[in-house]
Amino acid sequence: GTPLASGIETAAELAEQLARGGDSPVVVLLTDGRANIARDGSPGRAKAQEDALAAATRFKAGGLSALLIDTSPQPAAAAQRLAQEMAAAYRALPYAGAQALSAAVKSALPQR
Repeated sequence: GTPLASGIETAAELAEQLARGGDSPVVVLLTDGRANIARDGSPGRAKAQEDALAAATRFKAGGLSALLIDTSPQPAAAAQRLAQEMAAAYRALPYAGAQALSAAVKSALPQR
């Protein structure tokens, strides 16, 4: 497994680099929001969720834009909370195909 917190932090680092270069990045995160691997690589949902929420709070503090696509079969409270902590737009798209994902991402992009 991959620590969800590490994924959020890596996406934030890349977005910050792009922003420093003058771009307006939007991070798109596909997840059910249920972290199961802590940032240090150890298993355990409680610590993993704590780490993910802390990374989401840091993401929000960076003023970055994001879209969280909830891939759960039913909208998941964990994904909704993660989106809230990130200040990300939230879309529940269970079983979404390429067209639905593309439309969701396009709707999250700033209008030019």
